[in-house]
Amino acid sequence: MIYPWQQTQWQQISRLISSERLPHALFLQGNQGLGKVEFSLALANALLCQQPLADLHACGHCPSCKLLAVGTHPDLHYLKPVAKKDSKSKKPALSIRIDDIRDLCEILNQTSQFSGYRIAIIEQADQMTLAAANSLLKTLEEPGREVLIILLSARAHRLPVTIRSRCQSVRFSVPDEDLSCRWLAEYIAASETDSSLNEKQLRQLIKQAFGSPLSAFKLISQRDQQQVLAEALTAAVSGKNSLDYAATLAKFNKLNMLEQVLCWVSDLNKLMSCGNESAIINELYRNKLQGMAEKASQKRLFQFYDQLNLNILHSSITLNEQLMWENLLLSWDNL
Repeated sequence: MIYPWQQTQWQQISRLISSERLPHALFLQGNQGLGKVEFSLALANALLCQQPLADLHACGHCPSCKLLAVGTHPDLHYLKPVAKKDSKSKKPALSIRIDDIRDLCEILNQTSQFSGYRIAIIEQADQMTLAAANSLLKTLEEPGREVLIILLSARAHRLPVTIRSRCQSVRFSVPDEDLSCRWLAEYIAASETDSSLNEKQLRQLIKQAFGSPLSAFKLISQRDQQQVLAEALTAAVSGKNSLDYAATLAKFNKLNMLEQVLCWVSDLNKLMSCGNESAIINELYRNKLQGMAEKASQKRLFQFYDQLNLNILHSSITLNEQLMWENLLLSWDNL
């Protein structure tokens, strides 16, 4: 699927295909929730299709397309972070390990089953271990004929420069808010999601998702989680104990929730730096945030921002998440 905000990137790739200048490795980078996975699959389908359409999209009817539709095409390989096979943790660390990359590279070195491209899609490529990334380098340097490796990441800075420099980058930018709002309203209606949201609420979701439409749609099903987070971060000004929420927060997706806290840090910083009329994301909690802004220290807010980013940076590491949230909430309360 190619989303409305991906037309420029699709045209860029289409020109490369038409002129037979498609590189052996592409690096699709941009915020989470911009549809990079769907774009990479559409590209793979187009290249593996035996009767592509005039606009280079897959026909959907040939033998290759039928195999692609059920996920059994022998020349398309998909890799993403997984837990260790012997892990007994309820929330294990996910990564792409050297054995996974070695197996993938060995497959790519074999002959195509359909006498065409062999394609590998590596989702969240930044989650490769250093050993895995180094193992991938040789194939990136000597890829073989009609091999395409597509790496995807929302955190490009985590991927080694040696990997990035050997791929042609395709950047996905956050779409215009009006476009996102229209698409989100149509997508909610088409998906028959049990939700009636007005335009103001849709724009609020898009802001909370840092402008990414697909992430905004996902937030609809996470409203209960957002409510818990909001109550935890406003507990001190509501006369409650924020630590009472730590155990509940630890049950949710760690990285998603940590990134949502970034919205609150941004809002508080705006109110402290630019005044009470500043546009913020968490508009429903403006009064409570204003109360916090009047008492908070800019220095401690920046220290909290560093603490939060450190947890985001090491989010793949297994740790006591309840303790992590207790530390964060104590720091937040003491701003």
